[in-house]
Amino acid sequence: MKRIFTLLLVGISLITSAQERCGTEAYTKNMMKKNASFAIARDKVNSQTEKWIKNHPNHREKTIITIPVVVHVVWKTNSENISDAQIFSQIDVLNKDFRRLNQDTSDTPPIWQSIAADSEIEFCLATTDPNGNTTTGITRTQTSLSEFTINDSYMKSAASGGINPWPNDDYLNIWVCNLTGGLLGYATPPSNFNNPEDGVVVRFKSFGTTGALQSPYNQGRTTTHEVGHWLNLDHLWGYGNCGNDQVSDTPKQEDENFDCGTFPFQDVACNTTGVNGTMFMNYMDYTNDACMNLFTNGQKDRMLAAINQYRSNMLSHNLCGGSVGISEQKNNNRKLIKIVDVLGRTNTERQKNTPLFYIYDNGSVEKKMIIE
Repeated sequence: MKRIFTLLLVGISLITSAQERCGTEAYTKNMMKKNASFAIARDKVNSQTEKWIKNHPNHREKTIITIPVVVHVVWKTNSENISDAQIFSQIDVLNKDFRRLNQDTSDTPPIWQSIAADSEIEFCLATTDPNGNTTTGITRTQTSLSEFTINDSYMKSAASGGINPWPNDDYLNIWVCNLTGGLLGYATPPSNFNNPEDGVVVRFKSFGTTGALQSPYNQGRTTTHEVGHWLNLDHLWGYGNCGNDQVSDTPKQEDENFDCGTFPFQDVACNTTGVNGTMFMNYMDYTNDACMNLFTNGQKDRMLAAINQYRSNMLSHNLCGGSVGISEQKNNNRKLIKIVDVLGRTNTERQKNTPLFYIYDNGSVEKKMIIE
């Protein structure tokens, strides 16, 4: 099995930990075994999603969806009781990553710049709680438990040392706690099944960009990855080696990539990856936070379909006050850094009749073609 490794001599314990970075697949399989209704609902999701996308040809029209978030901090030690600033930094990362406003957009290989998506999904800390009272969108629960695991999800229950979710039809519940077992996080994928555990769980050392963090998962991309699952995105390799992530514009790959790679990174095992290799910089891979920088248009389609079909309360609400999300960045003062062609070659002479990518200092990229 192929991996991206920057070091050859890696301890077995570290490899094991890296391979368990995300627990969403394990959680989903376990839920399907335990609950026949959940299994039936999840089995229908892909066909339902394909049908919705086909029946809504204008679903990519410019409409911003703002998702209200409540962050539940479940803590025992002071370091686990993360600061408001750390939480704010994570919401900022979510907004930038899902709106394609992240500063590392220029790190996306030119061949994929045209399919890198502004998902038109934003996030806000809720300003109104389930009882209609004003809230910061943050709860703090002191617990007697030293750690939490994916097997019990005790962080999601007040009776078990955690805190009960806010209504999951109305809010994205994110629990931040001392998640162990080598996991950085896990999420509950959507379906028509009413899952009382619905939401995202993230290890406190991998949440946000400031405070109690542990490199190389210290730039908020674990939460971006898990919210992707919550919005019906699979890992790039699907379920099982050389699986299907149900997205046509992500190259097929054998399994997860770790660390950071150099484009094009070839994964020859599937025999279908192509000359551009794997999309190891996609948020739904396992690479380091600093290497992740895009969702694709196909992934955007699935996320919008998930919200419209299974999380439709997010389409219209007043849970975020008068000002929600983020506004579009203005490009008036940006400066051109370089021009590259589809192979990443720098062009000092502006070629004609061929696609060129104009990369600016604010991270924005434009695709242009000069017609002779």
